[in-house]
Amino acid sequence: MIFADGTKKTLGIMLPGEYEFGTGLKEIMEIQAGELTVKLPQESGWRTITPPESFEVHANAKFQLNITKATDYCCSYIEE
Repeated sequence: MIFADGTKKTLGIMLPGEYEFGTGLKEIMEIQAGELTVKLPQESGWRTITPPESFEVHANAKFQLNITKATDYCCSYIEE
């Protein structure tokens, strides 16, 4: 969704599983419900994220997620 001020966000639900995503833009992932672990390229280990926590992913990066419970999120895309 693109808002009137030009900001872009997506809302969604991720089901349990292991995933790898790539970014084009910087992303801020806000976790609304559920639980996951994330491995970011600039970090050496996995980090557990629970609501209302968030994490940032740099532009042009890959990151891994391990979804342990169905997880509701809001992702903001940031043009730098």
